[in-house]
Amino acid sequence: MVVARARKATLASVAAQSGVSKITASRAFSQPEKVHPETLQRILETAELLGYVVNTAARNLRSNTSKTIGIVNPDMANPFFGGLTRLITLEAQKRGYDTLVFDSYESQETEDRIIEKLIGYNVDAIILSVISNDHHYYPEYLNRLEMLNIPVVLVDRELNALHCSGVYIDNLDCGLQTGRWLLEQKAQRIVVVSGPENSNVARERVTGLQAALQGKIASLEVLYADFFMDAAWQETSRWLNNNPAPDYFVGCNNQISLGIIKACIEHKLKLTEQVSLFSIDEVSHAGIYGFRFPCISHDLQEIAWQALNLAIRRITDSESKPGKVIIRGKVND
Repeated sequence: MVVARARKATLASVAAQSGVSKITASRAFSQPEKVHPETLQRILETAELLGYVVNTAARNLRSNTSKTIGIVNPDMANPFFGGLTRLITLEAQKRGYDTLVFDSYESQETEDRIIEKLIGYNVDAIILSVISNDHHYYPEYLNRLEMLNIPVVLVDRELNALHCSGVYIDNLDCGLQTGRWLLEQKAQRIVVVSGPENSNVARERVTGLQAALQGKIASLEVLYADFFMDAAWQETSRWLNNNPAPDYFVGCNNQISLGIIKACIEHKLKLTEQVSLFSIDEVSHAGIYGFRFPCISHDLQEIAWQALNLAIRRITDSESKPGKVIIRGKVND
């Protein structure tokens, strides 16, 4: 199908060229799940050929913002993301903004769909923790958000996206602080349970640990799992089936630490007596079960405030450049 490129594409022209009603065309951009897949594909292809961009005119012509910020996290069951979302929402309310909160469930398809919804809802900005730690990950919707002039603040997981602001944890420093603390405890045999090997977060935390410990302890082994409890539990359990317990396990995030705890209990190891655990990220509510684990903790209130501040700065001043804030953790023992 050959389509002449219109001088100024409108929703009506997209609908007419696609052979659908204007309502159906609008729904394709705001609620794509309610449009038949073949019809949706035809509408989106036509929009691309015509050069139609959703809400561009509306965003440029309106005199007031929607006073709404979208928040997208990969796993709201994780206390880090759940707690952070709550704090961002409360801080936004103080500043006169409502929030639309979504969980992408670590699914790229879900993440893509959520971003489309937020564009349709005409949000003023999006605070986003993407699904992937892979340093090659770059979702196509980021280009669309830049074109629509919707500010994006990345949180925790950094991408190579210069037009996005970001609030990130100093992961290399997390590893360095953990290693130095372990040296103070005179630990000799250490096993680190990490996220995926291609993860920026995992790589930096492990690199920091290795830099602090290299040549100063008897053994350091790294087990690459994932940032989920079950993956860490399975990898730790597999390792314990073939090896005696180390002096310390190091969990590279709170969910990994929970997996380590589960594996140790199943192997009838007495935590803090036969084997110790250091967690990068606090293990929530561990005290209820009689455990107190040393950890690297991060100020979620500070992360929330910085993320919201970066978003509002770009909402209120479209000429402002993207900002980047690095948050350091601290050892709590």
